Amino acid sequence: MPDTLIWPAVAVICIIILGTFALFLLRPALLRLVDRTKKVGKNGLTFERPQEGGKPEPTPLSFDELMKLPITASILDREKHIKTYLQTLNLKDDGEKIDVLIRSLSFSRLEVEFNNISYFIFGSQINLLIRLSGTSQGLSLPQAETIFNQAKDNFPAAHENRTLNEWLNYLLTHKLIIQTAERIDITQYGSDFLKHLIDARQAYERYG
Repeated sequence: MPDTLIWPAVAVICIIILGTFALFLLRPALLRLVDRTKKVGKNGLTFERPQEGGKPEPTPLSFDELMKLPITASILDREKHIKTYLQTLNLKDDGEKIDVLIRSLSFSRLEVEFNNISYFIFGSQINLLIRLSGTSQGLSLPQAETIFNQAKDNFPAAHENRTLNEWLNYLLTHKLIIQTAERIDITQYGSDFLKHLIDARQAYERYG
């Protein structure tokens, strides 16, 4: 198989292993976060304030303890394959190996983030991002409100009880746009998100 086809597959496998490792590492914090979750909605998660005098923070696991956590034979097989493949890359040292794995993890993490955003974002919010990407200085709030009002007219069930600020908040909290004074503009992250929609064939007309 050509190297150009092998490397993407290996990169994905690397991400699975690193993601599994990170999941075990962050599991106590994730469980505490789930326990505090009050509501999941369009604008994200709402959490309760942690109570005073709660349970003490669990002691972080050591490297040896983490490596002894239950792992399936499939994971061990992927680890062996990745280690073998890394040896063929003629990397100078472990630092370069780590950099390669971090770069692969960064690509994968960004794709996961964009897919999650894509699942919840309204079509009108994507339209706003597209409009912003075609400007040199962004749009004024009244211009953005015009797009929002069109969405309210076309999709009353989704937006009749929603305000402009609530509509923009999803884009702001996910760093797709920035707001300064009376103007908003798209961020580099927002531009990359639009490119992701095209590359992933997700740039279709959406509800809302």
